[in-house]
Amino acid sequence: MRSIHPMKTSARRIAIMDLGSNSARLIVVEYFPGWSFRIIDEVSHRVRLSDGMYQDGMLQPSAMRRAVEAIKMFRALCDTNGVKQIVPIATAAVRDAKNQKEFLNQLMQASRLQFQVLSGNEEADLSALGAINGVGIRNGFVMDVGGGSTEISEVRNGHNYQSVTTPLGALRLTELFLSGTAVRPKDMRNIHRYISDALKTVPWLQKSPGRRTSFFGLGGTLRALVRIDREYQSYPLELMNGYELPLRRIEEMISHMMKLSVSERAQRIHGLQADRADIILAGAMIVTAILKKVGANRIIISGQGVREGVFYKRFLPESTVGVIPCLREFSVLNLTRVYGSKENHTQQVAKLALSLFDQLSDRHRYGSLEREYLWAAAQLHDVGMVIDYYDHHEHSAYIVLHSGLPGYTHREIALIALLCLYHRKGRPNLKPYSALFRSDDLIRLKRLTALLRLAEYLDRSGTQAVDGLVLSFENRRNVRLRIQSREKTGAYFEAWEAQRNAELFNESFGCRLEIT
Repeated sequence: MRSIHPMKTSARRIAIMDLGSNSARLIVVEYFPGWSFRIIDEVSHRVRLSDGMYQDGMLQPSAMRRAVEAIKMFRALCDTNGVKQIVPIATAAVRDAKNQKEFLNQLMQASRLQFQVLSGNEEADLSALGAINGVGIRNGFVMDVGGGSTEISEVRNGHNYQSVTTPLGALRLTELFLSGTAVRPKDMRNIHRYISDALKTVPWLQKSPGRRTSFFGLGGTLRALVRIDREYQSYPLELMNGYELPLRRIEEMISHMMKLSVSERAQRIHGLQADRADIILAGAMIVTAILKKVGANRIIISGQGVREGVFYKRFLPESTVGVIPCLREFSVLNLTRVYGSKENHTQQVAKLALSLFDQLSDRHRYGSLEREYLWAAAQLHDVGMVIDYYDHHEHSAYIVLHSGLPGYTHREIALIALLCLYHRKGRPNLKPYSALFRSDDLIRLKRLTALLRLAEYLDRSGTQAVDGLVLSFENRRNVRLRIQSREKTGAYFEAWEAQRNAELFNESFGCRLEIT
């Protein structure tokens, strides 16, 4: 594994404001350039900036007032918290407005901020960058479904290859075709035709025969669809980033929403925010049309987008073009750096756990992925100490589950969290996340936990007294573990503690371990 390991400098803070067609959003990030970062504040306010503009191309006075008021509040929050570095950007609604200059002047007078109006390609590039660093895309397509437009990008070898912006926004299409109280068959035909015509202008967006197409998405529409689906499926995690949403379930939502009025959607569809009930149908139709265009049967959600793309351009060295080289490794190390851990201890536990894993390869027959899960859990098993020593294993698991580990799937995140949970004690169990796991994951969890637990107790004093481990097999039932000590005094305490906690190892590997 390799990652970016610059010298740690002093902490900086940056605020990124994103003024879109539907919402104004702000994130504040504290970071050490190239080393670690954490979001310390986030605010979202529905402003409906593009309300009424698609007939004559003019931003309406009431919409501009809502947006200006939101940006004033964002600026006040930044000033109160001493955030000096502010990056304000505007997207489709401002980009398309005939009275753009007038509105930008209002923003400047109210907030003392000069907004950068992103071109369609710039917006698509930043969205793709956020998604690449959010879910670890190597190859595939990315869509960012906004209120006024949808940006589509093709990613190759972990970098944005080409992008396009289309006039397919959830708010735009609702205003043009679905503004009535009920959905008519004629409205549906018109919106389908409009979407189809728009997608015809993107010749590279098509099915690839014989190859499964991966599609990733972001934006308010997709977040709303995930909340609905998560509620319906009783999904065990609250994570947005990395959520997999099948096309057939989006189509089922569309069929259901078509039969309901806007007020009925808000009341009857669990998980749907009331202020998105009017535009969710158009947004869902955009998503399904694009997925069908390329022959994708599901979409993976990125919790990161334009704002994060802006951040990564400033966080990472220019040589990376804003792309984290080894996302999975960085995600793990970023958590350890943000929450703190005893680096000497975690490195020792990782070293010993991986040594045991490698020497037992003929017994478990696992590969590089399981080895990586074990490494990640060794790095993260003590991050819960930031909360409290007692029950820190539970705190560590909670932090892992709710931080999300960009680049890992939800199944992998849950597995790493459970390794942290059981690294000290307890009988490993897949509940309450059983729905995420495969049939053989319980024995996988038990065996990896057994190795992590032994490694933890082999550095019980935290002094790295153990220099190395040698496993020898007397027969299939008896295994001897010989400890090589750094100190003349030996590592008797570690050996004693490890032997006392070897029961899970014996059970998981079907043998009897003797430590000398």
